[in-house]
Amino acid sequence: MASSLSSPTILLLLLSAATLFSFLTTPAYAADRLNAGQSLRSKKSLARGPYLFIMQQDCNLVLYDNNRAVWATGTNGRANNCYLKMQTDGNLVIYSGSRAIWASNTNRQIGNYYLILQRDRNVVIYDNSNNAIWATGTNVGNAAIVVIPHSNGTTAASGAAQNKVKELYP
Repeated sequence: MASSLSSPTILLLLLSAATLFSFLTTPAYAADRLNAGQSLRSKKSLARGPYLFIMQQDCNLVLYDNNRAVWATGTNGRANNCYLKMQTDGNLVIYSGSRAIWASNTNRQIGNYYLILQRDRNVVIYDNSNNAIWATGTNVGNAAIVVIPHSNGTTAASGAAQNKVKELYP
């Protein structure tokens, strides 16, 4: 029995199916965002414009601006097979296996935290109420970020600022 569907109709159906399949296989995070429970494996990154936030193969987490490092965890060479995890308790952690080698020290109650590489170059962790709880402090321009103090009495800005590349490598 001959098909009653025309070639353009079949093509449209195939394109629709391909589009639906691409949505099903797209990662759950945006290119510039890591949600609670998600990880970045070695050589994977978040990107936005000229900015790249990458979990390098040497276990160093680095923020690049036009291929120039502007912030890093300084964890290169400390371990191997590392990955970055945005935990559901708000803590951003670099793991080698089950061993933590660096953390943002922003652990709090379980929630829907997320890390985002912003258009101002700042990398920020936000809590359930969209309050910033940690930032790299690498924003450019007039944008400013207000960071809420940690429950342990420290502020995220001080912990993040120590990892600026200009301070690590004077």
